[in-house]
Amino acid sequence: MPRQGFRTRGLILALALALAFALAGAPAAPATGPAPAPAADSGAIVLLDLNYTFVANQAESARLGGEDFGRRLAHERYREWLRDFLRGRRVILITARPERHREATLARIDSLLGWRPAEAYFNEHDLPPALCKQEVLQRAIFPRHGRPADGARYVAIESNPRTAVMYAGYGIPALRVWDDWQYGDSTKVVR
Repeated sequence: MPRQGFRTRGLILALALALAFALAGAPAAPATGPAPAPAADSGAIVLLDLNYTFVANQAESARLGGEDFGRRLAHERYREWLRDFLRGRRVILITARPERHREATLARIDSLLGWRPAEAYFNEHDLPPALCKQEVLQRAIFPRHGRPADGARYVAIESNPRTAVMYAGYGIPALRVWDDWQYGDSTKVVR
């Protein structure tokens, strides 16, 4: 895929995020040109998914299997443009990745990007992604930052459709980062 395609998708996501932040009551990006990363915290908390969202080559690294997670982790690459766009925002990483991989994952992200999320929650109970993230919201995030119903503002960047539906149940808009291999002919029925 030519680099222009990555920039175009990045611009589309940036504009969608700007819209989501505007709907959440945060300042929006200008209507023309690329949406710049904010200089200061916008007020809306970003709930960032790891696999298939922040991990740029998840489909490729997943094929390496789970037996040697260190090998798989060493192969992971992260979306620098997404990190750059989120700079200045409060980012909470929520992932269905098992808790036992927490330190290695965060160290890998930091070693490649020089960045860490403000908070990070991993799957402590081997739950499916939507249930894991709902448990994290109820146990840790809402008690600490507030519920959307009480005025707390969140926006999620999430790959899992079931998790996006769960977020919507709380009034949290969820956006998705798409890769080329995920695009299909929209005129065909997907089964």
